[in-house]
Amino acid sequence: MIVSIFALSACGGSGGSNDSSADSGSVESLADTSAGKAAPEVAAEDADAATPKQAVTKASIISTGSVALSAKDVGKTRTQVQHVSDKYAGQVTEQQTSDSDEDGAEEGLSHARMVLRIPSKSFADAMADLEDTATLVDSSTTSTDVTTEVVDTEVRVKNARTSIERIRTLLARAEAIGDVIAIESELARREADLNSLLAQQAALEDQTSLSTITVDIDRAGPGGSSDDDPGFLAGLSAGWDALGDSARVLAVALGAVIPWVPVVLLVGLAVWVLVRRRRTTSGVAPAEPAKPA
Repeated sequence: MIVSIFALSACGGSGGSNDSSADSGSVESLADTSAGKAAPEVAAEDADAATPKQAVTKASIISTGSVALSAKDVGKTRTQVQHVSDKYAGQVTEQQTSDSDEDGAEEGLSHARMVLRIPSKSFADAMADLEDTATLVDSSTTSTDVTTEVVDTEVRVKNARTSIERIRTLLARAEAIGDVIAIESELARREADLNSLLAQQAALEDQTSLSTITVDIDRAGPGGSSDDDPGFLAGLSAGWDALGDSARVLAVALGAVIPWVPVVLLVGLAVWVLVRRRRTTSGVAPAEPAKPA
């Protein structure tokens, strides 16, 4: 009897999740029947167990955010981002930095990228603090409601565990070697399904309990303003930068002209001497002839 039921169960196993539920009903009905229960009563109990009770469930939200910042000191801003993560008991799971061409020191960083995992209850506060660490370039958030998926996974895990316990009870009562082999095969399949459901449940728990925030920090370019140089100071800095650029252009021009100065002076001096000699020669009057006594 047990072997024939498992044969029918195996024939319908390729039909998907509905067939899997039918297999579970066949095996569990067999276990309950062997315990002396009537088939109608077993079917009624299985229907009640499969129907989730109506209850108020907490919303499960997956929140993700991204913040783009601009700062003159990337290393300092990166430290401030780390402080925000520590403030909300978060952690930095990924970090990438790029050094400038001048040097590899902390103050020479040109770009930094950090991935934070922050408790979901502090997601909004952490985003606000991160936006204030430097000049905000861009900020975005995304929220996905997975409450239905979380509840469905919990129900499936519960039903899978109940089904496995019943199959184990049936395995303990089996006597024929064929029955034992068939029941053990079914038990292994359902335990694999349960492990898959548990992995999905753990992934959902991780995504809903911790929010992911990606922070990109770029170094401000010449003339760019930051929180350390607001208003007048930013304009003053831009003016000094423009003056420096003009001075560099003037220095280049002088450098190109200076080698020609000695040549121009020599030529000019020679021309001046010639002109002066000609003027001196032309200015001397011719001698008048002597008058007779």
